[in-house]
Amino acid sequence: SSLGFSRHAVGAPLPAGHGRSQLEARRRARCVVTAEAAHVTIAREKIQAALSPVELEVMSDETDPNGSHISIRVVSEAFEGKRSMARQQLVYKAIWEEMDGSNAPIHAVDSMVCKTPSEA
Repeated sequence: SSLGFSRHAVGAPLPAGHGRSQLEARRRARCVVTAEAAHVTIAREKIQAALSPVELEVMSDETDPNGSHISIRVVSEAFEGKRSMARQQLVYKAIWEEMDGSNAPIHAVDSMVCKTPSEA
């Protein structure tokens, strides 16, 4: 499609050249960009701006019927010398606007992994 997503029938063999990482990426991708994808993108952009991570993954929980739960994995030098809770607070501070209020697009962070580059 013009959005860079491809459709692939469930159970059909993968086209030549599709490795495991491409399969995983396709599982996370959707054929249509939805409001769910928008809040994941916004959260990713806000974490990127706040923490300048060397690695960042923000994924929507596909089992959540509302699409309002996410998982985050971030590796940043900003975490150096900080304990786990302080690291998580930095991430929550970056995405707080997306979580604040009853109509917020993100209702929960199901999993958050915060590491320094030397720990990754």
